[in-house]
Amino acid sequence: MRRGVFFFFVLFLPFFCVNAAISKERRSSPVASAVKEIGIIPTIVIDAGHGGLNLGAHMKTPFCEEKRFTLLTARLVGKYLSHLGYRVVMTRATDTFISLPRRVEIANHSHGDLFVSIHFNSSRNPIPQGVEVFFSETNEDHHRALQSRKLAASVLSRVIRRTKAASRGVKKADFYVIRETLMPSILVEGGFISNAHERSFLKDPRYIEKIARGIVEGIDHYYKIAK
Repeated sequence: MRRGVFFFFVLFLPFFCVNAAISKERRSSPVASAVKEIGIIPTIVIDAGHGGLNLGAHMKTPFCEEKRFTLLTARLVGKYLSHLGYRVVMTRATDTFISLPRRVEIANHSHGDLFVSIHFNSSRNPIPQGVEVFFSETNEDHHRALQSRKLAASVLSRVIRRTKAASRGVKKADFYVIRETLMPSILVEGGFISNAHERSFLKDPRYIEKIARGIVEGIDHYYKIAK
């Protein structure tokens, strides 16, 4: 009987500790909502990169697949935005493959106000690390490009503040999902799976929680300064 109790604590105590830490994080750092201040309910489209047979960046270490990290982060972002009063549309909420044109179609047909695509980075060089956020200005909609840049800067600063990760800056890119969407759009690269040190953080649910919180705070702050 004593041996059974011992194994119970060995197997399940870490799980309880992680959840307790996340609960403490939620209590100690509330996110203020801009929804009441701006008087409207924006629609935020959250895009979890990859999915299904498309693993994205991955390592041989178990469960180090980009598609898993993106989905977990996207679900948390959607959950916390909903709690703040935002309307949320997810391009995928399960481990399924969604084509790039279909992701754009979902965003545009939902009349979304913002589009946030979530990814995690990889490099053949194991040294690079940090968070970077991309926006597109390849079309002729200069207002959209300007707002995308502002959103990218707001999200990046909040994610860095939360995670203490290295900042790789706000950058221009021609990625399909942020080029073809009609609303201000960004693509967040939340860290390098190929960097052993950063990968160890990404495997911790508490760190993914911080990334999600940072993204939500960045979106909320964007609306506060844009209103």
